[in-house]
Amino acid sequence: MKTKSLGGCPRPFWIVAVVLAAGAGVTACGGGGGGGGGGMPLLPLLPSTPPAPAPSPAPAPAPAANRDPVPGSEPLPSLSAPQPGSTAAVGNDSEGIYGSLLNLGFVGADGGVAAKFVVGTLWGSIKVTGLDWTFNPDTLHYFIDASPVTGSGTFVPKKTMKGTYAYGSRAPSDFGPLGYAAENALAVSQESVIGKWANTDTSFGISITIEVDDKGVFTGQTAGSQIGTCSISGTITQAQSGTAKNMYGLVLNAAHAAAEAKDVCKLNANPNFPYKGFAAIGLAPAGFFDSNGFFRNIMFLVRTSDGATLSAGLRKQP
Repeated sequence: MKTKSLGGCPRPFWIVAVVLAAGAGVTACGGGGGGGGGGMPLLPLLPSTPPAPAPSPAPAPAPAANRDPVPGSEPLPSLSAPQPGSTAAVGNDSEGIYGSLLNLGFVGADGGVAAKFVVGTLWGSIKVTGLDWTFNPDTLHYFIDASPVTGSGTFVPKKTMKGTYAYGSRAPSDFGPLGYAAENALAVSQESVIGKWANTDTSFGISITIEVDDKGVFTGQTAGSQIGTCSISGTITQAQSGTAKNMYGLVLNAAHAAAEAKDVCKLNANPNFPYKGFAAIGLAPAGFFDSNGFFRNIMFLVRTSDGATLSAGLRKQP
């Protein structure tokens, strides 16, 4: 079973709680101030004592941090005042994009669910009753193999999702809490994914570039030691056509495209087993401050029916 994830420092989604923590971190990382009190004791002036050297000029003050919007960026949407038609504005109390510093989850309007953990992924659906949820019998955890999942939990509407889950013979583990992402307040359309999207940082051995047309059909290529050279194609279409909700379905097919054996495509290239799953438009910080703005990226989590998984975040290209 193959699991490929395009990692790195930039997160593929931006949680409101993380924004607040990052803001505090930026403030705390400033330079330290000078110390006060004490100093050298007074000494008698002796003829043999050379004159004290002139004091060094004070260092020039550091330039003020640039808090202006970075060209091509956009403001972070507000969950307290979501954009009209967005998931946060018109969605139910459970659907949306969720995450933490290490985990990512999607919950569809129909209860479909996919989640990526530090180890493994989870796929299936939940039954929602009020603010309570329970994993349905179709839910599986994929790592070395596929294991049925049991578990349940609760929602705080448009704030958090938490509970417990267990698979195989393992004891229950915490599911979350996962925070409701700021991207849920972003209103989008099918046209929002048109254009070129890429992550070409091969330091993690995975590079993907795609170009999407007005129908959501895309073609592209991959590179890198972990993924190889593949030609890819597929579709990315809104989960609920005609709405402004930030949730898409992604289907991806791969084909071998390497000229040399060392670059052979490592994705599942069987057209009978395409990668399928969730996608959304994510927002990555353009700088250290919220006022610097955010860049759009397509983040996705997909798998084949035999359990191979792929997740990545592809930044919008000029």
